[in-house]
Amino acid sequence: MSIGGINPLLPNVTPIQSAMEQVKKTEQGPQGSSFGDMLSDAMKEVNDLQNEANTNIEGLTLKKEGITPHSAMVALEKADVAFQLMNAIRGKIIRAYEEVIRTQV
Repeated sequence: MSIGGINPLLPNVTPIQSAMEQVKKTEQGPQGSSFGDMLSDAMKEVNDLQNEANTNIEGLTLKKEGITPHSAMVALEKADVAFQLMNAIRGKIIRAYEEVIRTQV
């Protein structure tokens, strides 16, 4: 049974093989990057989002031109969600580390 005829109806769906190739490329990561580098980059992004939110809130309180309450709230929520995600990941990493430490050899 072939489902080749469905492909024209779903132009945004990638074939399974190309999706698997993308997963393999993602698993390998760029040359020279480590897990620590990835975590460091993610923390810098969260920090940048928090700085952006602070700038928007400051601009809103000082009534700077171009800063609306909507844009300030969106920036604040982005920073909040990013921080919550980073904190959840941190907790999981700590639990995994503790589990490895408890492992008897």
